[in-house]
Amino acid sequence: MGEDSDYVLGTHDAEIGRLHLQHGIWRNHVHDCWRRAGIRSGQHVIDIGCGPGFASADLARLTGPAGRVYGIERSARFIEYAEALCRGNDLHNVQFQQADVMLEALEATGCDAAWCRWLAIFVPDPGLLVRKMADALKPGGKLVFHEYVHYETYQSVPPSRPLEEFVQQVMLSWRETGGEPNVARYLPGHLADAGCRVLESRPISFSAQPHEPVWQWPASFIDINLQRLLELGRVDQDWVHAVKAEVRSLEANPNALLITPMVLEIIAEKL
Repeated sequence: MGEDSDYVLGTHDAEIGRLHLQHGIWRNHVHDCWRRAGIRSGQHVIDIGCGPGFASADLARLTGPAGRVYGIERSARFIEYAEALCRGNDLHNVQFQQADVMLEALEATGCDAAWCRWLAIFVPDPGLLVRKMADALKPGGKLVFHEYVHYETYQSVPPSRPLEEFVQQVMLSWRETGGEPNVARYLPGHLADAGCRVLESRPISFSAQPHEPVWQWPASFIDINLQRLLELGRVDQDWVHAVKAEVRSLEANPNALLITPMVLEIIAEKL
């Protein structure tokens, strides 16, 4: 089982705060996706790579007392936070398994759906991830993904060379740990190999001005992951200062835009 220190983006308080912000930005899109996938009251649903449990809590509310949610997460810190979150919201139809999904068996079987968001980008064998998700479902069960398909769309208007360099550094750092930023390009093939068929897909990307709440999602990622890149020894302090100054310059421009990396939403069915 991987240590928390191995998690690519960290498990510290700032990252939990960023994940909470991120979940809020995406919440309506995610709930609409779950609805179209047929996730409803009474069902058993797996939240693969559940992190600090924000989606798990929403799934618990959606499936209700007659349903069951299984959160799978390798980080002990995230599991502790997720359990406290669900207890604090009086959600008792959730159970969490601390496990590395790539190395350990899933306790949940015969489920109605499996939800996976921004996990496949980090694993060395996304085909294995898809197979394990499919194996945990009953026939007709749904596999639902939000994964990046064109990370290079993460950019600013006006164009910014420092921001482009930041995006490239992030992509390189993920690939060096065995991940693939644009993994959604390959998921339909992995789904076919696992005996599943794609029912729906659509690309999702946001564009935000500095005064809009959505701006804080890509902006907060830059702020937190500049420090992460520095800790990894990929960049130096002068470069970090230059990127931060560029972001401040963009924030001061009322006509500036941040465009988020493109996500591919996939809803598939186990045959």
